[in-house]
Amino acid sequence: FDVNLAFEYEFFLFDETPHSMREKNYRDLRPLTPGNFGYSILRQSVQSELFHAFTTYCESLDIPIEGIHCETGPGVWEAALRVDEALAAADKAVLFKTFTKVFFEKRDKVATFMAKWSVDQSGQSGHVHQSLVDRKSGDSAFYDAAGRGGMSALMAHYVAGQRAYLKPFLSLVAPTINSYARLVKGT
Repeated sequence: FDVNLAFEYEFFLFDETPHSMREKNYRDLRPLTPGNFGYSILRQSVQSELFHAFTTYCESLDIPIEGIHCETGPGVWEAALRVDEALAAADKAVLFKTFTKVFFEKRDKVATFMAKWSVDQSGQSGHVHQSLVDRKSGDSAFYDAAGRGGMSALMAHYVAGQRAYLKPFLSLVAPTINSYARLVKGT
């Protein structure tokens, strides 16, 4: 099998600089946009030059973005990186987080991928889409028209394995104390 991955990340944007954040002792930070409007056409239209510049920048780094939009929460964006072979996708995911911070800092803004930057605001996260492809045929190993919901037996086992080992791997998925603040029932 070949493994394909596509990472998706939410991140907060602040109309701050690293210096202004420090001077404010990381309190009363000003998000790039106010309110809790996800998928806002207004926000994206007003910030269209920033969205376009960011997607062009990511493309220039060979980290193409398949989709990007405002997410629920003040100053929250979500970007879906284009699917790629597993190792390349993982490399691009790490580079995306680093160079997103660089891009916005050059524009006197701060991007953070912190899971829960404030107890008063929603948290954010990231996730990864996964697929297996049969090397010989190029077909999806997860699809079976006759399977429940179109799911192959292999996919059912794959998902069961992930569910079985989620707790032992949680320290890799949520590596900081702050990550656990996001893992609260109902969120």
